[in-house]
Amino acid sequence: MMPESKNKPSAKGSYLSIHVHVNGLSFFTHNHLGRVSSIYREQFAHQVRPDNLHNLLLEALKREKLVDSSFLEVRCSVENNLATIVPKKLFEEASLKEYLHKDIDLKENDFITHDHLPHADWVGVYVPYVNVNNMLLEQFGSFTYYHAASVWIGALNTHTKADGEAVWGLYKEGSNLHIALFRNKYLQYYSSFVASSPEDVAYYVLLTAKELNINPEEVPLYVAGSIAAEDEVYNELFPFVRSIHLLQPESKLKFDVPQLQLHQDFCLLNLY
Repeated sequence: MMPESKNKPSAKGSYLSIHVHVNGLSFFTHNHLGRVSSIYREQFAHQVRPDNLHNLLLEALKREKLVDSSFLEVRCSVENNLATIVPKKLFEEASLKEYLHKDIDLKENDFITHDHLPHADWVGVYVPYVNVNNMLLEQFGSFTYYHAASVWIGALNTHTKADGEAVWGLYKEGSNLHIALFRNKYLQYYSSFVASSPEDVAYYVLLTAKELNINPEEVPLYVAGSIAAEDEVYNELFPFVRSIHLLQPESKLKFDVPQLQLHQDFCLLNLY
């Protein structure tokens, strides 16, 4: 798929936000007032190797003439299925490997890090893309990075439309699914799955609903990422989950360029 680029000349003193995963990448620039001056989105024709992501991101940044720019701040979210969530009261930084090891096949030299989000009662633990981090550090100096699941869960919990005694959400990026459940604003459940077909997505959603005692015909499902209204995944879910909401960011961004699909870029735009 050809990349989509929407641009106007950007002034100095702007911010750069980036979202990257093995199925694509996106980024946008904005000023301190939240006025967006450029948006870029690229969906790869095929899933790429993680060790090549930094090259693809760098090429895109060069095409948009951003590598020679000076930004007030650079933020990046990365998505993969090498992540877990730990209750904050049980979290110990010395135990990062143990948190991931029981569910994820780690390599000996994998670098593990964590996200602390304000007001969250949990900590995200994950393996980032070190090659992407090193490239961004070389090009822009210091920057802030998160796992996309942390960004998504944090935004889901505070979203005004996702409000109720039980709130569950699905974030999809390529074949990766992330499912979370809040009860009375406290995170009760998080897990990730690999789903290669719409039927797989429906299976994992319904399995999760059964395990968590959620009635999918009554409790709305809040969806973000690579699901669109009436696409194959949506249509596979709809007979079982009768209320599906495509969640959009609630940030106060002002767009000087045409917007892309807001629910699709939910994690990117919530870096603001």
